[in-house]
Amino acid sequence: MQTLLRKLKQGLAGVTGGDSSQGALHGVDYPLLFTVIGMVLFGLLMVYSSSFIYAQEKTGDGFSFIRKQIIYSVFGFIAMAATFRLDYRSWTRWSYYVLGAAILMLALVLVPGVGARVLGARRWIHLGPLNFQPGEFAKFAVIFFVASQLARKEDIVHRFAAGILAPILVPLPAMGLLLLQPDFGTTVMIMMVIFFLMFLGGVPKRFLASALILAGTAAAFLALGSSYRRSRILGYLDPWADPGGKGFQIIQSLVGLHNGHFWGVGLGNGKEKLFYLPEAHNDFIFAVIGEELGFLGIAAVIVAYLYFVHRGLRIAYNCQKNYQDTFGMLLAAGITLALGLQGFVNIAVVMGLLPTKGLTLPFISYGGSALMIDLFAVGVLLSVARGPRGEKPRGA
Repeated sequence: MQTLLRKLKQGLAGVTGGDSSQGALHGVDYPLLFTVIGMVLFGLLMVYSSSFIYAQEKTGDGFSFIRKQIIYSVFGFIAMAATFRLDYRSWTRWSYYVLGAAILMLALVLVPGVGARVLGARRWIHLGPLNFQPGEFAKFAVIFFVASQLARKEDIVHRFAAGILAPILVPLPAMGLLLLQPDFGTTVMIMMVIFFLMFLGGVPKRFLASALILAGTAAAFLALGSSYRRSRILGYLDPWADPGGKGFQIIQSLVGLHNGHFWGVGLGNGKEKLFYLPEAHNDFIFAVIGEELGFLGIAAVIVAYLYFVHRGLRIAYNCQKNYQDTFGMLLAAGITLALGLQGFVNIAVVMGLLPTKGLTLPFISYGGSALMIDLFAVGVLLSVARGPRGEKPRGA
């Protein structure tokens, strides 16, 4: 079986810029940390700009959304600091419990009186004045579990039970509960991350090909077998066929991006957020960025996500190279892909390149549970960059 190190060299070296172990080991990966902090601060600015009028109309207080988002970000950074200080290898022992907790919370969402229904979907749990979205937590719970399983069984992943059944069947209840909410976008994201981790974990290509065919068939069946998903796809293919209905949101998004041109109309001066663009402060905040800050603004956001992915994959590469730590490598790669891929999927949706998915823009969109869980995961990623506690890198 090919070694994981050779796979990482082939798959990641070009992205990470080679074979460097400087800076992050046994310390803070400051480039990654400052990138995330910058994106969160930028997100606060854009949430304020995109939500003030809407919040004023809905609650009578234009600062209500940004005030909540600031509180969420503070708790998120506290969670990030806590997970950074924790030895990331602890998660391999807790992976079953974390996944079990995620499945339990996903089940509670479907219980009347506990789960909250918003815009036709039941994805939130009421926690006093706060709403928590278990799907965000489940995404990383699956990553912890699959990374742990593949690392523990790396010598036998060529066997069907170890290479396919454990990484797919055990998280299957979580994905099934997500589909019942319904949350098709998060389910697809989880499936893609699992496939990526299986590839890095050395699962034979014949197994991966079979899993990809089955997953693709299931995804197509689910997408076409639901009337609301079919309507989303039709609205994506030709939004102008129903400009006042299914195509309204994407048309308004494209109008906002067009109005921004190169320099933008100026921060706070966008018009699409004035009740033209639904979810302007949430799923479609990228359109507000494009309108108010223009091509320069959206290019800066894309570059930030690209750099985040670069740093995350570099952390994964260095973890395997310096410590031969399969779990840390898979954990870092999974977290990086989950956040980076979600960001690019959101951008593609806003630009009309993909059907609407209901996925937020990580670190930037309004949403308390999403922001806190994302920063929690970044803390784990920074912990991997720091290296296993009590161990020195090879050659040190």
